[in-house]
Amino acid sequence: MLRFSVLGEVRAWRGDTPLDLGPPQRRAVLAALLLREGKAVTAAELVEGIWGEDPVLRAVPALRTHVAKLRRELEPDRANRGPSSLLVSVGDGYVLRLPPGRTDIHDVAGQVAAAERLRHDDPDSARGTLESALSRWQGAALGGLPGPYAERQRARLEQWRLSILEDRLALDIETGRSAEAVAELGPLIEEHPLRERFRALLMTALYHCGRQAEALDEYGRARRALVDGVGVEPGPELSEVHARILRADLPSVGRPAPTRLAPAQLPPDIADFTGRSRVAEQIAGQLTGGGPAVAISAVGGMGGVGKTTLALHIAHQVRDRFPDGQLYVNLRGVDPDPLPTGDALGGFLRGLGVAEGDIPAGVDDRAAHLRTLLSDKRILMVLDNVRDAAQVSPLLPGTPGTAVLITSRSALTELPAVRRTRLDVLEPAEAMTLLTRILGAERVAAEQDAAFAVIEQCACLPLAVRIVGARLAVRPQWTIASLVARLADENQRLEVLQTGDLTLEAAFRLGYGQLNTEQARAFRTLARADVPDFPVDGAAALLGVPVPQAELVCESLVDLSLLETPAPGRYRFHDLLRLFAARLAGTAASHDAGESEAEIVTRLLDYYLATTKNLLGALDYSNTTLLLVPTTVPGHTFAGGAEGQSWNDIERPVIIALHRQAARLGGRAVALAADLAWVMAELMDTGSRARELADGLKALLDTAIRDGDHASARRLRVALGAMMQIGLGEVEASLEFLQPISQPADDAERRLQVLAEILLGVADRRVGNTKDSHRHYANAIAWTRALDDRSLEAWILALATRTLCESGQYAEAVAVAERAIALAQESSNAVALGWATHELAATRSMLGDHELALELAADAVRMTHRNGVRLWEGWARTRLAQIHLRAGHDAAAESEATQALRLLSKAADPLDRARALFLRASARTGDAEAAAREHADAAEIFRRAGLPAPTPATLFSPGPDQS
Repeated sequence: MLRFSVLGEVRAWRGDTPLDLGPPQRRAVLAALLLREGKAVTAAELVEGIWGEDPVLRAVPALRTHVAKLRRELEPDRANRGPSSLLVSVGDGYVLRLPPGRTDIHDVAGQVAAAERLRHDDPDSARGTLESALSRWQGAALGGLPGPYAERQRARLEQWRLSILEDRLALDIETGRSAEAVAELGPLIEEHPLRERFRALLMTALYHCGRQAEALDEYGRARRALVDGVGVEPGPELSEVHARILRADLPSVGRPAPTRLAPAQLPPDIADFTGRSRVAEQIAGQLTGGGPAVAISAVGGMGGVGKTTLALHIAHQVRDRFPDGQLYVNLRGVDPDPLPTGDALGGFLRGLGVAEGDIPAGVDDRAAHLRTLLSDKRILMVLDNVRDAAQVSPLLPGTPGTAVLITSRSALTELPAVRRTRLDVLEPAEAMTLLTRILGAERVAAEQDAAFAVIEQCACLPLAVRIVGARLAVRPQWTIASLVARLADENQRLEVLQTGDLTLEAAFRLGYGQLNTEQARAFRTLARADVPDFPVDGAAALLGVPVPQAELVCESLVDLSLLETPAPGRYRFHDLLRLFAARLAGTAASHDAGESEAEIVTRLLDYYLATTKNLLGALDYSNTTLLLVPTTVPGHTFAGGAEGQSWNDIERPVIIALHRQAARLGGRAVALAADLAWVMAELMDTGSRARELADGLKALLDTAIRDGDHASARRLRVALGAMMQIGLGEVEASLEFLQPISQPADDAERRLQVLAEILLGVADRRVGNTKDSHRHYANAIAWTRALDDRSLEAWILALATRTLCESGQYAEAVAVAERAIALAQESSNAVALGWATHELAATRSMLGDHELALELAADAVRMTHRNGVRLWEGWARTRLAQIHLRAGHDAAAESEATQALRLLSKAADPLDRARALFLRASARTGDAEAAAREHADAAEIFRRAGLPAPTPATLFSPGPDQS
């Protein structure tokens, strides 16, 4: 019979045999189906629930693969590709058809209903039933599962658990356990300060303990928390309890029925426990073998070798041999502040049913009382993470029957009659099995050599293997091989394998206090850059350290859940953590020399400007880089334009955020941001966030004008002109930013003048003013020759070719294009070469030489594809589609226009997309309705831009000269 658990890690069993449910995403698919309780779930709902609103490219195929794997695991006897009777396809989605009562949620619901029936006549039994229901939670529900659906359900199930806990606490008070309720409610209220029923229960419990004044004080604290926290007064339940305490008329409660307690304090066994079978059998025999003395076994070994994991696994194996219960305590022996022995004794006494008021005050008296209670009992005690013999000796029982299992890094040589086991690392095959259970067999099998390399680099240490597995499990984009590379440097390996507190809630509050100096500074510093995320080399610039060191510290913060890593080599803060870190930075600023917000943001802008300089160089704009503000870091380098395009797409939101922050800060940050904007204008690829980028540039321009920074203001005006015209297709709006500089002061301003003249030439061509377009290009060429930049001249000539062609000056257009091609080849400017080639092709097509035109246009497409810039290739393919259409090749024209639209889909300029859309519509021959719709859509885009609707004859021609 299949059984499923979701109140903790998602697990499944066939009978008593656990099933391999694979990696976290596969478990998330199963959980989504289980929680729908027999209702169908569409593929779209599953994809959104697991991958979010921005799923990976192949999310649906990945979903199908996960479902296929689940079917094989859940129905091993099903014929290959035969229909499933359990995980059934419904439309494009799925439904999991299970008989009732197969999940722990159903079990808990049944127990809650039973407790409700028992409550009036047998409150003690009702309380025990709810206690049993609460024990079904083995950690946070849906533990480790990714995706928004799991987050929502995790929150819902946690609220259900708290509601059950409230009912059980109410029964604690009703059955005379008010003191125990007081002890439990204190930490719960610290964790949930606005949960009014917890407050009401604590007041009631304090009242029944004879602590009426404290109960009334608690009402005051509750009211302040509610008013200060959410601005509301206490609700009816809390107010009623307060009033009844004032009147001293709360109903009396009974005393708890004397019951024989059987504590069950063991934490859950580890689902992926691996190996150790011989040593586990040996220690289990020591604990259960009997004899005239207390059986004490101690497991020792280095940190991370798996002592606690082994001890808990053994304890669960033998728990049925100890019918009087199991006691567990983590003595925190390696922490700076170990658990006091008296606190551990108090916890054991409470677990054995001793009322709070009956627990002795002193350690010796508590130890004696514990030995009395353990006499003649068969109880298993697990004393985890022991510091030394002095800490643990008072906890030991005095008579046989009870057995003790200890874990410690210390040998505990002072303790007599202890059987010691020194735990070694895993065997290689065991370590591989552990990694496979964490990641899933499919992922490990796909990179088996890399998996063996990771095991070797981890030296088969279980904690190291578990850290590697955990990192990879929550980073599905990472390959195992990528981690092999990170572990290759032996000098850095231990740092790579470091992990912090893996409990998320504790990490937020306690993690910072546990950071070393370098980590704490990084946590504060990185948060001062108000960006959505950042790359590892950007982190290096922020911190002023080499990239490998920055990666180590960022990864250590990820391990502490103080940073997130959405992709390999990228990091981001959770919004609340950013606020927390920013507050810390504010209080620590006086201690960190040079760590003001302005200094930190300037360092990151310096990195991005250095990187965009490298991108310009990779795209043959290297002369421009000589005119930009000097930078202090090398920046990211690029193998070619394709890599640069990808970088540009990824980093654009970061650059937008930096522009906004620089505008707020002013000073050197504005100068760096202005040069960064200049570079982006040179590239003419604004992407799909041009409006946000333009808003950021306007804010920067306002700051530059306010501060009297004329050089930055000039750069920003030209950048805004490019953004408005090329990015947004707002030709008229761009003109106010593109007024020529009357007297350029230096080569940088001369280069800006060239860019402004180019953009003005493009603007005039777009609105049909070809005469002024020629004039602006002539001015640009004159300034370029003054700069002695033949590469730039080639680019301008290529642009001028288009104006000549569209004004019908075909012979001149051919001559200018051929001159542009010669200069581009001479100066190795691949960008200008591709542009000039497709403009020459368009001109040849207008002259009727379609064969040569198609050959040239195909060459231009190949060149721009090699350059790797999506926008440029989109323009080249648009030209090729136009030439195919003029040559009567409708199918080829439609295909090229479709590819152009795909490339231009992420560009903001609607006019480029409109041209490609109009071409495709004109080439459609088999779908008149679609062609008419696309013609109309394209015409509307031109109309909104203030341009006449095109026809196939005038698509790339503005019509009569408006000069």
